[in-house]
Amino acid sequence: MFLFYLTGFPIVRGRLELLHVPKWSDSSCTTVAFPPYRFYPEKQVHVQITVNHMKLNDSVTVHDAVTSWTENVNTKNFTVCVMQAGRKEENFNPFATIDWAAYQGAPPEGLTGTIKVHKWWSGTNCADAIFPKVGFKHL
Repeated sequence: MFLFYLTGFPIVRGRLELLHVPKWSDSSCTTVAFPPYRFYPEKQVHVQITVNHMKLNDSVTVHDAVTSWTENVNTKNFTVCVMQAGRKEENFNPFATIDWAAYQGAPPEGLTGTIKVHKWWSGTNCADAIFPKVGFKHL
């Protein structure tokens, strides 16, 4: 057993490219490994992701809408997945760029949490975020 000490608000961030979607699937997933000893072993890790099309920086190419999600988030890694709507084969490569940030706890005077969206496949599904009535400073 070993001990290590982290201070403050542990956070790691990065960028990765998800390339061509396999012909047998409409989605693409990859696992992102964190550098060792970045997170407390017994605390939950939160991951935020955003999808962009950095390689498509011209004014001509139109890309289809993309949805994204994470799976299997833990203190060592997480899996990020994206699924492209539409079926325009010529727009599948380059597929997408993911910017991500993984962290534990909350920054000073901040809040973090998780909201589960159940049984979502298509259309719109909403969930409420309930904030505590105390703890926020008024500006």
